[in-house]
Amino acid sequence: MDTSYREGFFMHKFMKEHHIPLRYTDQLALLKLRGVTGISLSVHKIKEEPREKLHKQLKTISTIGYYNLKNYAVPYFNGTRYENLSFDGLVARYYRDKHLKQAVLHAVEDIETTLNTKIASVLGKKYGAFGYLDFRLWCQRNTKNKFLHGKYMDKFAIQKEQTNFLENLQRSIRKSDSRDVQYFLENTEKIYPPIWLVMNELTLGTTIHLYKLMNKSNQRMISDYFNCKTDELVSWLESINLIRNICCHNGILADFKLKTKAKVPVEYKHDKETGDILVKLKSGTYTNRLALQLCIIVKLMSKINNNYAYKDLKISVNKLLDDCTKPSYYGFCDKEAIRKLFRKKTKPNDYVLIEY
Repeated sequence: MDTSYREGFFMHKFMKEHHIPLRYTDQLALLKLRGVTGISLSVHKIKEEPREKLHKQLKTISTIGYYNLKNYAVPYFNGTRYENLSFDGLVARYYRDKHLKQAVLHAVEDIETTLNTKIASVLGKKYGAFGYLDFRLWCQRNTKNKFLHGKYMDKFAIQKEQTNFLENLQRSIRKSDSRDVQYFLENTEKIYPPIWLVMNELTLGTTIHLYKLMNKSNQRMISDYFNCKTDELVSWLESINLIRNICCHNGILADFKLKTKAKVPVEYKHDKETGDILVKLKSGTYTNRLALQLCIIVKLMSKINNNYAYKDLKISVNKLLDDCTKPSYYGFCDKEAIRKLFRKKTKPNDYVLIEY
């Protein structure tokens, strides 16, 4: 352990043990001691530029936060100190990830809206505007639900699911700022609105749970629209939900890795015409990093809007690349694979109709 790192380590340890908050100058000093370049702690009056630079860096770290920036520096840490990382580069990586999240969230919101619309269409047309209130009509019954850890869906399990859903829905409806929902509540004696109003009041996690509860026939009607199997769609939607939560709660998307790997869309496995896009691991499986999440988004968006513009996503990913975090770090075979992903199109959507 070199001297500078040792000093920083013991200073940080002492402050943590004695519950002493780190001053912003101390936070900058720790980053500098650990190898982050471009940090000037000089405040001498004869050196106006270093002093202005220090003030700017102090303002930056007071805004973004030391631990937040430190998390973005993880790929550059060699076990004892940071390598090939400047303070300006670290801040830039924070904002580049922020732009990536904004671009991803734009697409995810389209996926969420489409899923809500399709579920409302299936349940509304088959069971009526309020048929969704009776879970026995549209849920899996008297079988084990593989999407709910093998839970046996007898009448007691279904009733519990229904009760929990309706209790949560009441709270959502009361807080809703939708004019249509408010008009419905003010002009009827009913508590629960029709299905096409309800779906817009649900979180993506709740919507996915409803899809998991559906009987196989209902599930297939929705997965057919996305041109995939039910288990594939569930896998992708769970991945999308995780990504959405990261984007909405200031997490780091660039370095995100799925703990439970999602199913790889068949289009993004080995392609003789376009070549590989995803990194294939020694185990024979594919990467679980950012590239896989983006493949899932492109796959689903190709069925929603085949002409969706991926310009912002492509620019955001390319700006993340440097000598330390190369395309393979994010799960892409090479830089060309990034271009292939956002250029690659499935056949035009045939607008699968849901018939009854």
